[in-house]
Amino acid sequence: MTIDFSRFIGIPFKNRGRSFDGVDCYGLVCLVYKEILGIDLPSFEELAYDKRWFLRGENIILDNTYEGWYKVTPPYRIFDGILLYLNCREVVNHIGLYIGRNRILHIFFDSTSIIESLDKYRSDIYLAMRYSKTEEKLCHM
Repeated sequence: MTIDFSRFIGIPFKNRGRSFDGVDCYGLVCLVYKEILGIDLPSFEELAYDKRWFLRGENIILDNTYEGWYKVTPPYRIFDGILLYLNCREVVNHIGLYIGRNRILHIFFDSTSIIESLDKYRSDIYLAMRYSKTEEKLCHM
């Protein structure tokens, strides 16, 4: 199965954004899951976090992605969430979506969404996780 992720490239950063008008890193994962798989992930839009929450030692991603997610190990599969330490070794502060062929779709603050090689971030990986309803949806595509 080949999935075209190109429509998710170039989306602008928007803190707590969950649409093509703007997303943060978790919002991008939510948008892809909704648009491709028809799965509404918990959005966490109600959480009052700013774009540099990790500098205060907060762990927004890990503290809020437990419901419906489970840990996976390599080899990664399409739609796995890759949790990373970026610019801060004390807090997991970034999530990208594994899209196959050793690539991740992700977005940094004050940027636009991009696809990059996962190799660039291998040393920053904390863990990978998969949403529990992913397989069921993929079987029906």
